[in-house]
Amino acid sequence: MKVNKRGVGVIGANMNGSWGGLAHLPALLALPEFQAAAVCTTRQDSADETAKRFGIPYAFTDPYELAIHPDVDLVTIAVKVPEHEKLVQTALDAGKSVFCEFPLGRTSAEAAHLLHASEEKSVRHFTGLQSRANPAVRYLKDLIAEGYIGEVRAVHCNYALPLFPSRSKQIPQSRVYLLDKTNGANHLTIAAGHLLDGITYLLGPFSELSAILETQADRIPIMETGEIVKSTSPDHVVITGKLAGGAIMNTHIRNTHIGHFSIEINGKEGDLVLQSNENFMFQIDSFTLKGAQPGKAIGELPIPPQYILQPSGLTAGPAFNLAGLYRQIYSDLEGNTRLAPDFHTALAAHTLIDTVQKAADTGTRQTTEPSD
Repeated sequence: MKVNKRGVGVIGANMNGSWGGLAHLPALLALPEFQAAAVCTTRQDSADETAKRFGIPYAFTDPYELAIHPDVDLVTIAVKVPEHEKLVQTALDAGKSVFCEFPLGRTSAEAAHLLHASEEKSVRHFTGLQSRANPAVRYLKDLIAEGYIGEVRAVHCNYALPLFPSRSKQIPQSRVYLLDKTNGANHLTIAAGHLLDGITYLLGPFSELSAILETQADRIPIMETGEIVKSTSPDHVVITGKLAGGAIMNTHIRNTHIGHFSIEINGKEGDLVLQSNENFMFQIDSFTLKGAQPGKAIGELPIPPQYILQPSGLTAGPAFNLAGLYRQIYSDLEGNTRLAPDFHTALAAHTLIDTVQKAADTGTRQTTEPSD
């Protein structure tokens, strides 16, 4: 049967380490359902370079020109968080479906505004909470729901980041914006934001939580110049909470020299462990899933093929989870399903981040309201 290809225009995909170039375009090129139809960067030479590298027909410097192009059905926004709001609005003004990376905005107020604006335009909207398309995470969710470990009693997340936002206490010029908390791109909003969304996807909402946020490396030299920049973004996030189902959760996110990521889930009838293979970031990594039940030693649980959305030729890396997410988006666009995370999902994550911030600011336990 002939596939109805959907054209995608990617805003923010230069060849100098941009997320669009590293992840979105390789994901799209691996999927027969999509055509990378257009790319937009701030300079025509960089847009042309990306278009040539990936065989993309159109290259723009004006986001609106990309959005209104008739070959573009879906506008993907893969730029710095402070630019998300205006570019989502650009896609909406063109009447196009929009996929914006997470965090959706600098604040929950921006996220709420973009959700409202998208709903008013009656367009489909999606957000880059791509851990929900990871095969091991999808299988883990079903194992928990099917009672593999019985009643869930505890969840422990160990998250050690060697690269974000800095390594060896330096930061490249291109990432200095991460050090300004008001830009909405830091350990709390990105690392903890993706993780908290993953936890609620697996186990349901929180009922209460407490938190500590610290900026331990508050003066960081710029790699290229040596200039010292003051950081206001948290680089140490500790969250302890209780899930609505009764399980106790704790997570510890911090900068380290050696990366590590794991989630251990303890139940009345056994344990499950999600262990990163790359030890980089939750939303990007591939995982080994292990389980233990009474009378049985812990062992690896192979992922059944029905949980793998990605094409067989695509290996672990930045594009992998995104490819699975794009397949969910394609189903939503073609069949009017609701598989992919959208701006509702993003706003729920932003609201939970606000609760973490308030718990840290006040030093008091915060109760949470279930999202609609």
